[in-house]
Amino acid sequence: MTSPVQTAVPSLLQLEGWGMSRGRRTVLAHLDLTLDGPGIVVLMGPGGTGKSSLLQALSGQHNAHGERWGRLLFNGAPLEAAQRPPVLVHQQPRELGFSVQENLAAALRQHPGGSQHILREDIVARLQALAADALVEHLSHRVIDLPRVLARQLAIVRAAFSGSPLLLIDEPTSELEPHEAEVVLGLIERLGRDHACLVTLHHQGQARRIASRVILLAGGHVQVDADTAAFFSNAMQHPVLAQFLRTGSCHVPAPDARAEELADNVPPPAPLQVAPSAEVAPPPAPAPVVQPVRLPATPSRRGPNGFHWLVPGKLAGCPMPGVVFAADHDLALLRGMGVTVLVNLTENPMPDALLAPHGLRSYHLGIADRGAPPLLWAKLLLAKIEVMLREGEVVAVHCLAGLGRTGMVLAAWLVREGLTADEALRRLRTLEPGFVQSREQEDLLHALEENLLIRAC
Repeated sequence: MTSPVQTAVPSLLQLEGWGMSRGRRTVLAHLDLTLDGPGIVVLMGPGGTGKSSLLQALSGQHNAHGERWGRLLFNGAPLEAAQRPPVLVHQQPRELGFSVQENLAAALRQHPGGSQHILREDIVARLQALAADALVEHLSHRVIDLPRVLARQLAIVRAAFSGSPLLLIDEPTSELEPHEAEVVLGLIERLGRDHACLVTLHHQGQARRIASRVILLAGGHVQVDADTAAFFSNAMQHPVLAQFLRTGSCHVPAPDARAEELADNVPPPAPLQVAPSAEVAPPPAPAPVVQPVRLPATPSRRGPNGFHWLVPGKLAGCPMPGVVFAADHDLALLRGMGVTVLVNLTENPMPDALLAPHGLRSYHLGIADRGAPPLLWAKLLLAKIEVMLREGEVVAVHCLAGLGRTGMVLAAWLVREGLTADEALRRLRTLEPGFVQSREQEDLLHALEENLLIRAC
């Protein structure tokens, strides 16, 4: 009797000769990497070495200003074919105005018209199974009202609720106090029992605690890939790892560095096995929109990079379309979120010809970078936004990076809704520390608060 043929089970994630560029810069040159689950793998390396870029690529985010090469398989098939692709956990949540329950319901793909009582019981049971009882107490609270440590836990739990077997968690303990970091690390450890978790960390002690395997990424290559004990003892006597363990960094030239740009004692990087072309084909012209259909905005849709809802389905903030990915790519995502009007705070207006094919229009109020408008202008802008919302428009405010001037307007809206300037800043910066970036912008918020109090009296 012949034994049955054994079918090899493909790895959860497999990269062979994989690399990527952003514009003319080669970020990752040649990665050979296999990942199976469950368990926790920690990705370490110097700042700017491509760790976050790798996680973004593995989550399916498209880089419109670069190229990718090599082989990337998820469950033995191209990533585009995955029904439940890897989910990226951002450091900062996006759906600021939605409640905790609404965020988790969106991850579970529960229709909002279903029984809210049954939905809540399901969510509570899942949270208790993860020992995330603190979130149970805040199910009805908006994300913007959560302390940073709870917002970070929510982002991780939401990714787990998606059902993906691979969670990509980017710097989950950044800007947290040590006792808060312990809570987040404990949650990741519990998730690692049933999920494969690829986590980026800069803290060696935290990596040693939660990882079963650690990967050192530097110079566009995997320098070391070893189990935790061998990694932190440097059992292989790897010189780059020795420097990293000693200093927290390592001096490895970028994969596309030229020999004449390096110090005499620094050897140049190995030649790239695949030379990506610097030429990127222009995006195809979008089809004309005869009559745009306004889409309902829900937390299950994905906006462009850096998109945040302040008032769900009505008012949001984001970077300028085109600042990271192609403008048409970002505008299409904004339209998919239901946005109809962009409030542009940059110095230059956006061409109507770029907006019209996506059924969008722009209202422009130019403000210098890190600057603030006069108080009267700010009040008129808030009144204009109120009129837009009353007329059924869905508004997204943007500047260049979506932090300083955009954060100022979002905070001004919260002040107008009754918060003090300090409380508005605290709530926004709990979720994104970069919101509102100058003393001038903070002074405007305090002046607005004082003006509104005087008028109320």
